Amino acid sequence: MRLKKTCSAALVYAVYAVSSASADTVADLAACADEHVKTAMLPIEQLADAEASCTRVLEGKTNDEDRQKAAFFRGLMRFLQVTQAGMALDANADGSMQEYKLPTQEDVAGALADVQTAIDLQGPLKGEALALRVTINQTIGQPDAVADDIEAAMRDAPADATPFVQRALEAERRGDLAAALADLDQALENDAQFGPALIARSLLLRRVGHLAKALEDLTAAIALGPPFRRLALIQKSEIESRTGDLRASFDDMLSAARETGDMSAEDAYAMNIDLLIRAGDLALDSLKDPAAAEGLYNEAAKLSPDDWRWQLGLGRSAEARGQKKKAIEIYNRILEGTQSVPNLLERNDAAWRLKRLTQPVLQRRAGEFAPGFEFGIMPENPSPDGLKRLAFIIGSGNYSELSSLPNARRDAAIIASRLADMGFDAIEIAEDIDSKNMTNLPAYIGERAGDADIVVVFYAGHGVETGGVNYLVPVDAAIGNEKDLQTTALALQDLTAAASKARQGALVIIDACRDDPFVEAKAVASSRGLARITVDPVPERMPMGLAVSPTPAMNSVVLHSTQPGKTAADGNGLDSPFVIALLQTLSRPGLTMDEVVRETAARVSDLTGGMQIPTAYGDASAIQILPGGAQE
Repeated sequence: MRLKKTCSAALVYAVYAVSSASADTVADLAACADEHVKTAMLPIEQLADAEASCTRVLEGKTNDEDRQKAAFFRGLMRFLQVTQAGMALDANADGSMQEYKLPTQEDVAGALADVQTAIDLQGPLKGEALALRVTINQTIGQPDAVADDIEAAMRDAPADATPFVQRALEAERRGDLAAALADLDQALENDAQFGPALIARSLLLRRVGHLAKALEDLTAAIALGPPFRRLALIQKSEIESRTGDLRASFDDMLSAARETGDMSAEDAYAMNIDLLIRAGDLALDSLKDPAAAEGLYNEAAKLSPDDWRWQLGLGRSAEARGQKKKAIEIYNRILEGTQSVPNLLERNDAAWRLKRLTQPVLQRRAGEFAPGFEFGIMPENPSPDGLKRLAFIIGSGNYSELSSLPNARRDAAIIASRLADMGFDAIEIAEDIDSKNMTNLPAYIGERAGDADIVVVFYAGHGVETGGVNYLVPVDAAIGNEKDLQTTALALQDLTAAASKARQGALVIIDACRDDPFVEAKAVASSRGLARITVDPVPERMPMGLAVSPTPAMNSVVLHSTQPGKTAADGNGLDSPFVIALLQTLSRPGLTMDEVVRETAARVSDLTGGMQIPTAYGDASAIQILPGGAQE
């Protein structure tokens, strides 16, 4: 607009004011629509500032396209603030982490309202807004609300890769792997460098045993840099560990621990503590290099002096180096510092290791039950009410052909140690049970259970479903003979029936709901060194987890670590969400078996962001694990 020299001062002032407001709106819109938010985890303060800029744009006068942009980005900023606030968990005074809470519908109401505004306006961001609403609903556990939005986003922006990835995730959730892979392939055809599609396809390919192709996708994701590099390095490290490429596994985990460009300094700091400890665990347990592990644990100590995980790592490193006195000192220090939290995982791990170092340990009989004292675990508090409590603890991790489970025996020992401290009269432990001893378990447990009032059975190891029947897998199971499981493995219902012979009640705990272990074992066997790429077709559906368990006898409960047909997390490093939750609830005095189940399920759901929810069968609402007022 050109101004005539004869215009009044008032008109000049008005034009200046409008121009200044316009400049402010442009600046606010630039700050609001920060594209960096799509490739990096920005600090919450920066997200809040961007949200405020979006709000000023929406409160002013602007065209529909800019208004759509402001509404979309404000919804995105609000959603990210909710999720990042939930992830930014502070450590408790004892060094344990606070529980993660899944966002609720109420938490994301503001974000959803903004996204709806963006969808209703005409402009180029409608497809992205639809995809964002899908992401929000998937995050808060509302998958039934996403199908229409995914299809609408595909129609609005057919070249966009995002809705194809989202539809693939929904297909995989249903177990339709062929449809999931087809959508991921299409997403990468639309955009060959779309990081979320590369990560998602690598995870799917890993699950069905196409390990070499999974590594190809992860290598491509690593090359993209932040924010995909860190996650891809972690996933690549896990595959390399399974295939025996231990040095590469360690190097990739350590590289992930050195990442800093994918999130704020504070968030990277917290993530790197965890990864340094995981790298230390790999150095100690896989490379058998306790000196390197000790260095990494000490590096983590500088970042987080009050974290009990690196202290436990230093104790384990001292053990591996034959420094028994030093290890005992470290474990005692952990126990002294965690007196107020008897169920803390690191405390129980340290207690078990201390007992093993300081109490006589007899020769173990591999694959057979042995008294707990042969493992350094001895009941210290007799049952407070005179009832006879008996526990059978099984940890199978060293499978000859299937993937090893490094947490299984450790988890079993920790649960055994805690039950001994609680007041169980006798603890019997078996490690790495083979097919011969596995099939003898029902008779062995049934005979002893009949002479007990309350029986607890804990199993950590591989499980698989065949023909609708759940089986616990022996450590000598052969890759090519999964159809022989009926004769070599143990049907879970037979184990439950044996435990149910207890006079008052039984609790059978199964931490075995993972992907079919035979699929990955075949892939590892055929791709050692990854000399060739697997060419077998991806199965249409993937056998997942265990099936529904038959209802056990009265006053008995079977507790699975996750839902039927779902997988359970082994946890990062030495952390098992299911075992952490059990330690937090199992020993509370006065809880019935049903209450133990409910509280454990709630805690696991919190720890895994709703991704894993334990499921139980049976009813034992009148049977207490320990009477009220019993000593913890």
